[in-house]
Order: sequence, then structure tokens, then C-alpha cells
Amino acid sequence: MAPELISAGIALHSIDDCLIVPVRSEVDDGYLTRLTRETLRQTSRTGVKGVLIDVSAVRVLEAFHFSLLADMAKMVALLGARAIFVGFQAGVAAALIDLEVDIKDINTVVTMTDGLAALASFKAEGQEFEADEEMQAGAVDDDSGESRGNDHENF
Repeated sequence: MAPELISAGIALHSIDDCLIVPVRSEVDDGYLTRLTRETLRQTSRTGVKGVLIDVSAVRVLEAFHFSLLADMAKMVALLGARAIFVGFQAGVAAALIDLEVDIKDINTVVTMTDGLAALASFKAEGQEFEADEEMQAGAVDDDSGESRGNDHENF
């Protein structure tokens, strides 16, 4: 069972370097503000690399409330974690498109299992990226022939 992180009436769950953020069925400005604040606090405190925002309980979502959730996802990214929305209902998805809401840069999956798999994939890609950076740290500068490693004299 995942540890539950409860604060300000907001219950979040942590599992495998991932924060799960369940969004209740009825949302309002105050609730979304508290949810965002707690999500950012826990993301920063725990250092998770992924945040799954579970919107599967939401049946109706106004464009403004979606923008608050999308902004939360962007803030999470600024803290170094990947945010993925899980479980948009078909009616909510259709309404957001009908309202011409900007959905670019929004990552979505259908199920929590898909979300955990996507985060695992992103994490694996990140490890490959870090390995590439380490290899480049010992590379030779093409112009001077000198090492570009962690030699402080090159700064």
C-alpha cells in the first residue's frame, strides 16, 4: 500500500518515486488552489520524478479549472518532475476540445497502470540522458585538443 500524505484536507499518495494526485469529482477554485499548493509542496519535499494527476472522478470540468490543473502540471515540471493526467472522461475531453482549450504540452494516459509505465519509460530515458552527459564530460574539445572533463582550469 502506498504511503498517504495528508495535509489541508488533501490526500496524496506516494509510490515508486511517483506522487499520485487524486482530483475529487467536484472542483472549485479554492480546492484546486489547495491541491496545487500541496502537490508542489510534496513534489519538492519528496523529490519525486513523476506526478500522476488522477482526473478519472471528474465528470464536468470548466475551461478555467482545467487551466488551473494544466498550470499545476507546468509548475511540477519546473520542480523537475514529469506530470501526466490520468483518466479523462470522454465527455470532459470532448468538452475541452469543443471549448478550444489549449491542450498542447499536456501528457495523458487512460489508466493508472499506463501512467506508471509511462513514468518508468521517462525515467529510463532520463538515465540514458545522464549516461550520455557523463560520457561527454570526458570528451576532447575539437578545437584545442584539450580534455573537457571536470578540469576546473577550463572555466
